[in-house]
Amino acid sequence: MLNLKQPNRFNAKKIAYHGLAIGGISLLVACGGNSSSNKNTTIPDQELTPPAQVNNCFWGDPYSIANPASNFAYPDTGATYWHAKYILPEGANLKLTGQYPYARYMSFNSYRNDATPAFALMDQDIAADTGSINPFTAGAERNNENRDYQIQLQAGEAPQSPLDNTLYDYAQTDDQSIGQTTLLYRVYVPNTGQDITGGTDLPQAELTLNNGEVLTGQAACDSMQSDQTMVSIPFIPADTYANLRQNSSANANPIWRAAYNVQFNLRCVFLGMCAGEPERQVGWYANLDNQYLSTNLDRSIKPIAVIRGKIPNVPATLAGNETFDESQAQLRYWSLCQNEYYSQKVTGCLHDEQVTINPDGYFTIVTSLESERPSNATDACGIGYLPWSAKGDGFSIIPDRLNHENDALLILRNMLPVNGFAKTAQNTTTPGDESAVLAEFMPTVQYFTQAEFEALGCDAYTSMPQ
Repeated sequence: MLNLKQPNRFNAKKIAYHGLAIGGISLLVACGGNSSSNKNTTIPDQELTPPAQVNNCFWGDPYSIANPASNFAYPDTGATYWHAKYILPEGANLKLTGQYPYARYMSFNSYRNDATPAFALMDQDIAADTGSINPFTAGAERNNENRDYQIQLQAGEAPQSPLDNTLYDYAQTDDQSIGQTTLLYRVYVPNTGQDITGGTDLPQAELTLNNGEVLTGQAACDSMQSDQTMVSIPFIPADTYANLRQNSSANANPIWRAAYNVQFNLRCVFLGMCAGEPERQVGWYANLDNQYLSTNLDRSIKPIAVIRGKIPNVPATLAGNETFDESQAQLRYWSLCQNEYYSQKVTGCLHDEQVTINPDGYFTIVTSLESERPSNATDACGIGYLPWSAKGDGFSIIPDRLNHENDALLILRNMLPVNGFAKTAQNTTTPGDESAVLAEFMPTVQYFTQAEFEALGCDAYTSMPQ
């Protein structure tokens, strides 16, 4: 895997694929925790709060698990997302000014009309203003208060050599005229004690019209016809899904599959047609910095699923660490989420720094209905917990359709491999190669009854596979 500092990173990441993918794609597409030092500790879930005041007409309301209306497209509870939809006036120039958040990661993605990501600009790609520092660069003072930046928005596709600090919007209609742009701004894992923005204001828009007039605030939003209504997300047609779901989506020995595209995923999961060389087509407002694995579960096999695995090293940030240190890191971020397959809702996630690492170097995470949670599935016993949705696949989001209540979908996220780390979802290329590529970082999943797991005691991990 290429080091992130190498100059051909643009070709590896910036050009997105067309199409849609499901069953392993995050929002605006999407959880255990170790730091680079693999501490055997658990950091409690964050109580993320909204900022005290948001006076920014450019961005819509945040997408997060706290807002049921925006819980779709498999979001990650370690992140918060904001969209901007606007039409750039002809000949105008748009600039966003902001401060780097006190957080693990931030980025901007632009999207095509089919919700596929077109171009990404992430924290390390954005040069700081004169007199400020970028807290995401190697060895940077993460809590330095001088953290201003600005980026330019350019209409159309990116050139072969993109300009520095520039995000390309790819907005055009069928007749090639300028259309509506959709951007997503992401903040992952704010420092403990910070709000969902990472303790900074949302980026502010400054619009310069072709006559030189500069507009800010509401005047700029009015000129761009800014639209704060929620983005629309496609669902699998109900009849198609109902026919496919006559087949089981899960296996007694759960199989992790890399995300490719919606058609391939449906054929593979429900019809067992997993051969071939499918194109990796990322959709659902995906983040170009992420790649995904997923596996389908079924409570009718046994009601408790136990996930064991290793988490690649990540840069520790949650506790407000003073320095940004990726010297020993292998990924920027890792998470594991429980989801409803059809509705795309997330039930819960654990991200890297939230997961206890057992003495053998592996994590142990249990997922079940809350009513059947084993008594030893606790932080005190070194076991993480993810709730299983009582709605199963969430098919009842469609009127007159019934949930498959035993279903669940686990999504594993890998973000930004660093230091040449190759054992990552980004390096999967052919269906079936996932275990070979991820090696010891491929989790195992095993089914138990509640009584069977409780019988293993508080050191259950010693009886579990690695």
